[in-house]
Amino acid sequence: MSTLKLLAAPALLALFLSGCGVEVATDSGPSKPAGKGSGKIGAVLPMFSHPFFTAMREGMEAKAKELGLEIDVRDGQDDDAKQIGQVETLLNLGCKAIILCPRDEDALIPAVEAANRAGTPILAVNRRINGGEVVSYVGADDAEGGVLQGEELVRLLGPKGGKIIYLEGTEGSSPQRNRSEGLTAVLQKHPEIEVADRRFAGFQEDKAKGVMTDLVRRFKPGEIRAVVAQSDEMALPAAEVSQAEGWKDVAVLGFDGAKTAFDAVRDGRLACTILQDPREQGAKAVEVMAAKLKGESVDREVVTPLRLINKANIDQHKPAY
Repeated sequence: MSTLKLLAAPALLALFLSGCGVEVATDSGPSKPAGKGSGKIGAVLPMFSHPFFTAMREGMEAKAKELGLEIDVRDGQDDDAKQIGQVETLLNLGCKAIILCPRDEDALIPAVEAANRAGTPILAVNRRINGGEVVSYVGADDAEGGVLQGEELVRLLGPKGGKIIYLEGTEGSSPQRNRSEGLTAVLQKHPEIEVADRRFAGFQEDKAKGVMTDLVRRFKPGEIRAVVAQSDEMALPAAEVSQAEGWKDVAVLGFDGAKTAFDAVRDGRLACTILQDPREQGAKAVEVMAAKLKGESVDREVVTPLRLINKANIDQHKPAY
C-alpha cells in the first residue's frame, strides 16, 4: 500500500466518523469525537510491550499531570503503518501538539509531514526523524553511547583484542544507526578487535535469544571474547545463552540501564550497561512541548545524559526502569 493511502484512509475515516458524532475506535480504545478532544497533547510510541517505552509513557503522563495538561499516548505496536495511522488519528481528534518516538526514522517522515500540513507542532523523542519539520529532538546522543561501549570494550579486551559479536536493534532506527556509528568509530582505531558477526535483533529479548542460539553453534568456546548489544533486553539473553554453551570468559555489554541489567552487572553476567533514563526523556519531551505551546522559544535539540555503568560505579546510580 502506498504512503499516500496509508495517510489518507485513516484521515478520511476519522473525518467521516467524527462528522457523524461517532466515537473513533483506536488501538488504545475509543476516543472522543473530534473537537471534544482538542486541547490534548498526543503522543505515539513504538510499542507498549517493551519496558523502556512503558517507562517513557509513565514519564510523559507524570509530567503532563504535574503541568495540568491532558495527554493521549498511543501504542504503535512495532509497526510503521500503525504509527502513521495513530498520528493521523490524533491530528483528526484535534490534539494541539504531537510527540513522536518513531519506530523508523525514515518511515515516519509522512507522519511528520502530515502534522506540518495541519500546522500542528510535532516533537521527536528518543529517536530522530530524517524529514519534515520538528520543533525539537529530545533524547540521548546515541553515537556517544556507542563510543562509551567501544571504549569500555577496548579496556576489557586489552591489547590482545579478539573477535566480538554485535547485536543491533531495530534496523533503520536512529538508536541502531547511531550506536553502531559510535562503536565503529572506536573500533576503527583498534584493528586488534574484529567484529566476527553482527545481527539485528530488534531490541527484543526473544529475538536476541534466537540469534544467539544460532551463533553459539557457529563459533566455538573461546573463539568469541565479547558480545556487544545495543540494549539490555538483547544483552541478558546473550549472556544466558553464551554461558549455557560454555562461553564462560565472554564479556557482555548492554545498553539502557534496566534494573535487570544493574543486577547482572553486580553478579558478573554483564560487564556493563549504558544508562539512559526513558522517564526523564518522556517528561522532558512534554516539558519542551508545553513551553512551545506557551509561545516560548525552545532548543532544537535537548540532549539527555548517558552514563557508563560497571562494577566500579554501579552503587552511585539508580536503574532507568
